[in-house]
Amino acid sequence: MFMNTGLFEPGKTKTERKFIQQAVKQSQRLDGRKSGESRNVEITFGGEYGSVIVALGETKVMAQVTCDMGTPTTSRPNEGKLQLFVTLAGVSYLDSVQKTHDKRSLTLNSLLERTFRTSRCVDLESLCVASELHVWCIRVDVNVLNHDGNLYDASTIAVLAALMHFRRPDVTFTDGELRTYTEKERDMIPLLFLHYPVSVTYCIYTSNFQPFVDPTLLEENCADSTIILSFNSYQELCTLNAGGTVPTDVRTIMQCARSAANRCKAMVTFVRKALDVDEQQRLQGSTKKYSGMLGLMAKSSQKLSFKTLMKGEQKQQQQHKSEDMDIEVEAKPSAKLEECVAENAENDQPAQEEGKSCLKDASDLRMDASGWLPQEVEPEPIIDLTKQGPGKPKRKRNKGNKKKQPQSS
Repeated sequence: MFMNTGLFEPGKTKTERKFIQQAVKQSQRLDGRKSGESRNVEITFGGEYGSVIVALGETKVMAQVTCDMGTPTTSRPNEGKLQLFVTLAGVSYLDSVQKTHDKRSLTLNSLLERTFRTSRCVDLESLCVASELHVWCIRVDVNVLNHDGNLYDASTIAVLAALMHFRRPDVTFTDGELRTYTEKERDMIPLLFLHYPVSVTYCIYTSNFQPFVDPTLLEENCADSTIILSFNSYQELCTLNAGGTVPTDVRTIMQCARSAANRCKAMVTFVRKALDVDEQQRLQGSTKKYSGMLGLMAKSSQKLSFKTLMKGEQKQQQQHKSEDMDIEVEAKPSAKLEECVAENAENDQPAQEEGKSCLKDASDLRMDASGWLPQEVEPEPIIDLTKQGPGKPKRKRNKGNKKKQPQSS
């Protein structure tokens, strides 16, 4: 008996799509969140350096970083290698459909490579031991344990946390001999970073053009367009991926970019605080007895939550927002209107010009830093010279019809 296994995935049926579109039209979500509210992030570090599990709601991703000595490429003999591999074996409904399984794994792998390899977040020159001979090859294995939407954001956080948590052994190369030191002989060396990228995903629907951040699997499959933005801690854009059936304008993308930049900066700060907590536990000797997957799933492993570690900074951000709102309220547009009307009355300008100029100044006060956006300019009409109307006949150039000028005597 043939069965379409793709329909068992949430959001694939027409009734589910219609239900989500009606909920989005009323700016409501099934889990009670607002359109700009993200789910809580939890990080769990394993006993080995470079083993991390990230939980974004019900979406869980495991990242494991390993290293090995290899030879560099001929085009870049002084740089190491960074390789990423994605496995979706933990998703049950994708195992039966091989096409969907391969397509999603390849898409996720390409997005991660753009975020970490193409943006060159890791200093690959520091991984060189001997030019054209020996370099470190860093391998990151991403295993999806459970998929409940927004898999790309969870994977980027897991890969970044695993790379920052990883330590490689110290190596010396003298007289043509390569020696690798153990952890007891010399301290392990962390990786060097140029920047720290993190991604944020938005979904847009036809019923409501307001972007919804951190979608669940049901919301992600019912969305008409998706925008994925990657920023680093310096609020610099690393990658941008947008696609779908709903057209996205400049203002929507810039609105998503502003909130995504703040979200990425806060996420990098959270990962650093989680690393500090894990380092303190290692110094105290309360590390896991098991390594690998067993160390991550042990009851002794501590889950570090975003809400608990970032309570103080969230309160500061709310205070700054309230102060900014107070400043905007003080600059009332009504006062500006009164001044403008008084000035125009003295100059005896017409009433229509008074209203236009005053409303123009008031709109300048109400706009929120949108003056730098590109303005729409009406294109000039194109005149086709080949097509002429009936009233303008074509002029024939005939040398014989020209009047002969009298010759001068």
